[in-house]
Amino acid sequence: MTKNQQIILLTILGITDAYMISHPNILGRIGISIYKYSMLKTFPMALITVLVSLGVSVGLSTILQKQKGKKWAKYLLVFLLMVSIGVFIDIYYKFSGGSYAHTGKVFKFGMHLLPIMLIYIFGEGLWSWIKASRNII
Repeated sequence: MTKNQQIILLTILGITDAYMISHPNILGRIGISIYKYSMLKTFPMALITVLVSLGVSVGLSTILQKQKGKKWAKYLLVFLLMVSIGVFIDIYYKFSGGSYAHTGKVFKFGMHLLPIMLIYIFGEGLWSWIKASRNII
């Protein structure tokens, strides 16, 4: 898949994710209000939040991929990948029980989708860095 196709796919998934997380059920809306998650209250705010998160991640991954042969770039990509996996695990457990489990399926799927996209971005960045660094040695 080319870089442009990846950007288009991530944009479509980002828009879908923003729609999903901006439409919780009534219990989810109460939770968003109580915990003051103002970035998720409306679709435009959720869209800005998701697309900025994805944009920063893609930009960071792209910059680190260009650092061929520099070990710190590889370690930073591994660290970001591990953080993304950790966020996914945290969200999985958070939405498996308690009051979060009753926020609606669409909202829960939306909350899981963003870390999955981040895992893809940093995993693909790490894979590209490894392939590129093998070519220059």
